[in-house]
Amino acid sequence: MMSRQIEEETKWMLFDPAYTLVAQGELESKRGDCVAVLRPEGGKDKIKEAMQMRIVFFSWIEDPDLIYRGEVTSRRGGRLYLENVTRMTRDTGHHLRVRMEFKSKVLYYAGDRKIHAAPLTSFDLSAGGIAFFSSAELEIGQECEVVIPVTAEMLVVRIKILRTEIEDAKKWKYAARFLELSNEEETMIRQAIFSEQWRRGKCRLLSGTYEGR
Repeated sequence: MMSRQIEEETKWMLFDPAYTLVAQGELESKRGDCVAVLRPEGGKDKIKEAMQMRIVFFSWIEDPDLIYRGEVTSRRGGRLYLENVTRMTRDTGHHLRVRMEFKSKVLYYAGDRKIHAAPLTSFDLSAGGIAFFSSAELEIGQECEVVIPVTAEMLVVRIKILRTEIEDAKKWKYAARFLELSNEEETMIRQAIFSEQWRRGKCRLLSGTYEGR
């Protein structure tokens, strides 16, 4: 059950069953563990699309752990009435992921046991990991650090390389999982994703983690 403090923070993001961001909304009430009332916001077209949904996933931007699924049982007065509301847990592997391009650096140890810095270009970011291009030659399983400059405060986070692919003679393509993110760091990354995709008008909440890329 949501705490009183969380219920008072009413701004949520509403996703359809394809895990595409449809609209913002206010959580007007939540009675017990399985009933909720949402009022979609965000412009005429977004509200119209939200009101047509039958299954709604809704997430509180301030807490990356709070993602709920509900079934729409009625629509009245611009509001969605949901039943069978259940909370999605971390082990379901739901991560917001967005194609977000930015330039930064990857920090890693090479054969000389010294720390090296190489430029990277990110093309995919989620609260679970990052995919990027770089000239650095990294190995699957290797742990290193990346600088994330798109959050409210710049972050340096530890990653583990999960997949590598040669893009061309001078560039490699990597998929990596974040290691030991604090709740604050994960929230900052999720907020950056929300902000970017709400600006673009679309976002996807993907089932699966970077292990399954």
